[in-house]
Amino acid sequence: MNSGLGSLHKVLKDETRRKIVLLLNEKGSVSYTEMMQALSVGSTGTLNYHLKVLADLLTKDEAGQYTLTEKGKLASRLLLEFPEKENQEQTKKKWWKRFWVVAVVLQATGLAFMLALYFLGAISVARMTQGLFAFVSGIVFIYFYYRMIRPPNQKQSEENPPRTIEDIFVSGRTLREVKEEVHRWIAEEGITVEMERDDFVRGRLGIPSGLGLTAPKYFEIALKSDNNGVMVHTEGWISMFDVSEKSFSNSILTYGSLPRRKGWKVMENLWLRLKDIEK
Repeated sequence: MNSGLGSLHKVLKDETRRKIVLLLNEKGSVSYTEMMQALSVGSTGTLNYHLKVLADLLTKDEAGQYTLTEKGKLASRLLLEFPEKENQEQTKKKWWKRFWVVAVVLQATGLAFMLALYFLGAISVARMTQGLFAFVSGIVFIYFYYRMIRPPNQKQSEENPPRTIEDIFVSGRTLREVKEEVHRWIAEEGITVEMERDDFVRGRLGIPSGLGLTAPKYFEIALKSDNNGVMVHTEGWISMFDVSEKSFSNSILTYGSLPRRKGWKVMENLWLRLKDIEK
């Protein structure tokens, strides 16, 4: 039972998949087109990937209508009774707001203490200058640190999706051949594999989020045989200290620029490899 709940937790960790389950719970049955419109998903590849992950929770009839299986109904009840994701996000936002307030208060207190020592003649002008520089530097660091790791609001999420997504069709190759190329990419980049099935690989670069002041880069690759080739769904994102997820970027004008650009280069290498092995 615990392993079953653990599996459900992993499947429902993604917001889009939670919305699909709740939508079917509300409507009873929904067509593919209706689902696309209700979820505002811009890519059929993205929706197909999420439906594949939810395979045990959904069923599709001859008319093309999706409904929940018994396991899917259990998942919907869990989501309705324990909306943990939303609560966790709210808790994180409140925590970081408090962090910002406390940090500014501590900086202001330190500055006031330095000024008091200066006017009392306990420290020199040079020491006072060093203190002011440290104060300004601390404020600037805290500001950019907060901007980088703060959870995005709804507008930011729409403008900057949480994951870099690309669907690539590799013609003339079998699933095994494409999987072998993915493994060569993993070895070349030094990616640590966290989860793997015949048609799916998840890995990361860096220390897992929550284990230190790092910004680990995550990658997911899903493969599906399609006509005379393989459809490859790729996703990549950077996890900001277990607070928020941000897409990779090839632009220098982004917060957390260096790790996000590094992640983009790693994914771009995969895309090029996949296109190069086409027949």
